[in-house]
Amino acid sequence: MLRALCLTTLSLPCLLQAAPPKPGVDGFFGQNCTECHDADVKKGGLDLTAISWNPETRENFDLWVKIHDRVSKDEMPPKKSERPDAKTVAEFLASVSKPLREVSSKQQAITGRTVLRRLNRNEYERTVQDLLGIDIPLANLLPEDTPAHGFDTVAEGLRISQLQLEKYLEAADEALEAAMSPKERPELIKGHYSYKDENGIKKNLELPDEPPTDPKKKYSRSRQVFRILPDGVAMFTDADYMLGLGQFRVKRTGTYRIKVSAQAYQSAGKDINLRLYGNNFRTKRLVAQFDFPEDKPRIVEFTARIENGEHLLFTPSKVGYDEDGKRLNDYDTTKDFKGRGLNVQWVEVEGPLESQVWPPASVVKLFGAENVKTVDNSKQKKPETYEVKPADPQTEVKKVIESFATRAYRRPLEAGEVDGFVQMAQESLTKGESFSYAAQLGIRGVLTSTPFLLFSEAPGKLDDYALASRLSYFLWSTLPDDELLKLAAAKQLSQPATLRTQVERMLKDKRSGDFVTNFTGQWLDLRSIDATSPDANLYPEFDEMLKRAMIAETEAFFREVLTQNLPLTNFIQSDFAMLNSRIAEHYGIDGVRGEQFQRVSLPADSVRGGVLTQASILKITANGTVTSPVLRGAWVMKRLLGDPPAPPPPGVGSVEPDTRGATTIRELLDKHRHAESCMGCHSKIDPAGFALESFDVIGGVRDRYRSKEKGERPATKIENRGVWQYKLALPVDTTGALPDGRAFTGIRDFKKLILDKPADLQRCIAEKLLTYATGAGITFTDRVAVADIVQKTNQQGGGLRTLVTEVVLSSTFQNK
Repeated sequence: MLRALCLTTLSLPCLLQAAPPKPGVDGFFGQNCTECHDADVKKGGLDLTAISWNPETRENFDLWVKIHDRVSKDEMPPKKSERPDAKTVAEFLASVSKPLREVSSKQQAITGRTVLRRLNRNEYERTVQDLLGIDIPLANLLPEDTPAHGFDTVAEGLRISQLQLEKYLEAADEALEAAMSPKERPELIKGHYSYKDENGIKKNLELPDEPPTDPKKKYSRSRQVFRILPDGVAMFTDADYMLGLGQFRVKRTGTYRIKVSAQAYQSAGKDINLRLYGNNFRTKRLVAQFDFPEDKPRIVEFTARIENGEHLLFTPSKVGYDEDGKRLNDYDTTKDFKGRGLNVQWVEVEGPLESQVWPPASVVKLFGAENVKTVDNSKQKKPETYEVKPADPQTEVKKVIESFATRAYRRPLEAGEVDGFVQMAQESLTKGESFSYAAQLGIRGVLTSTPFLLFSEAPGKLDDYALASRLSYFLWSTLPDDELLKLAAAKQLSQPATLRTQVERMLKDKRSGDFVTNFTGQWLDLRSIDATSPDANLYPEFDEMLKRAMIAETEAFFREVLTQNLPLTNFIQSDFAMLNSRIAEHYGIDGVRGEQFQRVSLPADSVRGGVLTQASILKITANGTVTSPVLRGAWVMKRLLGDPPAPPPPGVGSVEPDTRGATTIRELLDKHRHAESCMGCHSKIDPAGFALESFDVIGGVRDRYRSKEKGERPATKIENRGVWQYKLALPVDTTGALPDGRAFTGIRDFKKLILDKPADLQRCIAEKLLTYATGAGITFTDRVAVADIVQKTNQQGGGLRTLVTEVVLSSTFQNK
């Protein structure tokens, strides 16, 4: 690493000597700019009469790029001034852009676009899991990565500190321990359970139907939340402390097969959702969730990792109320209660499934089948164990470490590259340590070495092995598989036809789910879903399952556009949505059943379609109490149009929300945005936010704001009960105009105006993909490459999968 940094430093003087001459722009400035930007006026802190041409320095280069962009976007000279003709503007832009590209290109030729880049937390976890054949979480053991240019794959944010090195050692130890476990073959448990046999439920079900008349006698309220049925137990509560499956306890961490039979009960034909949690009495984590119909039982089967010490908690949602909104607490007993419940008939658990393969697959993967033997301990009445005992330990430990390092380094080893690790392991054997212990010493060293943690990329065109890694981490977030490495060894991977074939193959592979999750999570800022919590009084309908459905909807939508190769314009407006029952209920769309996301056609006048009006985006761009046109407008500019707004001037305060209902957010914002220092940016930021004002903090459609004080009581019902937590206040105003004067009356009009000029959207998504894939932000010289990628994509129909392919085929992707 130090050697590479020194080479970069030594190359800079040569780069500085190659600077192009100052372009002839003084005439353009004098005629169009210096009236406002000279030593006397100096608007924006810019004196164009004193500006130098020294683009070899970062600060000066960025300044000239800013000048170029303000002119090219028709923001300068201002519209109120006398403006130059198109030819003059074009000549000015050419005189600036050409030398700027030359400077940027020369720098990239010497140092490459991407500086030394390491695996981020997610990539490290997925890579180690695949190398060792384990599934334990590792990312949370490492320090958080610092995003740069919007992504945690960008090298600028991926530095290595002393703390990280310590944590890498800790993570390697955790991973190797998991790979070597279990040491004894676990007993396979198969159980068939009924909630009728749960002690807490069983005890309460034995109570009389009527409560005791003597007030001194105790009567458990639990009696009221269960009902014995011929085939199961009807649950009318979601109280965690009552719903644990106490008959089953996880004694060993592993993968378990779980089957559940259940049926909605007295639900008026509507499905009821059942959630399964792993609960260790401190925290609970959602493992799976399913919808169950009322007309007949549904049996679901799935596998999940359950941790030692956890018990299974089955929780139905939205139960315990009837058609009149009366709840169980309104009744003395459940005898005549006709409200919603869930009949859980039986639960089956089998596992840990790892016991079905012995010795453990991870041990065989690590040491080779020929070196791992089963030890029969039946005479001692003990479980089977295993031992790693090769015939020639000294030779075999070298073979094991070199084989592991070859896979970990994603390329053939250089001569003697891992000799130090081999020597350390062999010395350990000489001292009498076991083979597995000695081999782990060497493997631990590999997992904390720079060839593993850093990508092997040299300036210039990537070799086929480096290309295989870049492609694999782009689309799978993990190391290349055997097919990619085989093509790299044959030097065939870089052939365009081969790359096209591999992109198609990799996108069809389930591992591409990591690309969908990680790219959308950062491009659309989905990772910030928990940054704010909706006010429970203003938004009582919000819950955990709705939040999860929000994220899943956006990911499912991106996946559909990618899989079907739909045009990028679908991200602004589409005639379909990807919905499950929970998000469809939130949107007021009927006819959608089940927990799985499905493609649903939208009517022509629907406000939904695209990502702009998805609940995840609308929640992320609000503060939990009220919406903000500024937050939403800035999000649209940055995430969809590729034109992030400048930071606010110093001393400009934020707009404080008014939850009383006395003033609208537009009224509050108008006082702020009409200041001269704010007006220019807000004319670009606010329109998208105004168009989205017809959606509340959690993405619901509205025509009036919610208030805690002023207003009328809404007619809305939650769980068949009227809403009392909030009131309907002032009306929403969704009108506005774009900076070019085109007006709109709401989100439908706004989408149409944006789609009149789709180039900004296409360029933005291409830039985001290229940044995420290559680990470097878009430079000035990259703009030509981005334009070429977009043009080739449009020539083939403008689909998202085509765009991903063209990114991979670009010289920018295939060069450091």
